[in-house]
Amino acid sequence: MKLLSYALDYRMEPRLAFSLGGQAIDVMRASLWMKQDRNAQEFLNLASSMKLTLEIWQRSFSLLTQLEDAFQNIDTSGLSVHARPVALAEEDIVFFAPIPDPLSIRFFNAFVDEAPDTFDFGQTQTLLGHRQELTPTGLSPRGEIAAIVAASKNSENPEIAGYTIVNNWTAAQEKASGKTGFALGQATSLGPYFVTTDQVDSLKIGNGFNMDMQISLNGQTEVDTRLKEMNFSFTDMLEYARSSHVGAGDLLCSGSPSKRDLVLSSGQNIDIEIQALGTLSTSVV
Repeated sequence: MKLLSYALDYRMEPRLAFSLGGQAIDVMRASLWMKQDRNAQEFLNLASSMKLTLEIWQRSFSLLTQLEDAFQNIDTSGLSVHARPVALAEEDIVFFAPIPDPLSIRFFNAFVDEAPDTFDFGQTQTLLGHRQELTPTGLSPRGEIAAIVAASKNSENPEIAGYTIVNNWTAAQEKASGKTGFALGQATSLGPYFVTTDQVDSLKIGNGFNMDMQISLNGQTEVDTRLKEMNFSFTDMLEYARSSHVGAGDLLCSGSPSKRDLVLSSGQNIDIEIQALGTLSTSVV
């Protein structure tokens, strides 16, 4: 299942939906329609936001799967609840980050470090979704995969619920040694989807994934790499992260398998595609 957070514009509160056939099916409206048309009331127990969904993940995932199955055979053309559409074409919506308000983002470096005993906290203020424009120029995109954590309201029994694409925007800085390095914390793009573990677990190989990642600049592939060579797994990251508070919607980022730096300027477009997760696009303005 592919979940997403969306609205009609960025001034609105993000709504929870799942992706089906190029449409965003609004979870709350679909649940109301199922009650009215099919007398199926169990879907009204679904939460209205991604974070609340992750706080009751096992029950939520079961109901969301049933709701998705029901809509496989429903013609959503013109379907509405209280004069609001149940489904919208994904080309007509704006994507927020799948987790619009994570408590924390932890950046590990699984492609370099031998153990998950170090990480950096990323800032969560500049959080962008798929197709959301990036204003600063001179930043370098770093493609990564991130695990999304589900946990109770009291942070009990944390587990990995799914995965998303990360673009960890970094800025060049001159080090005392005279070499150019890159610093975390400039901005983070996430999305387009939160893909549940059942869609990805079959692609696991060792600590990593048998998945390709391509980074394209203005439609031209510049980076082509793999996610196989992780030195430790997301399960290891979660276990280490539990030494501090871990809550529903927290993100554990893998670090980038590519060391190539692409510094972007105004008017350029960057696409990060990861097999099974989709394509995360950003324009620099």
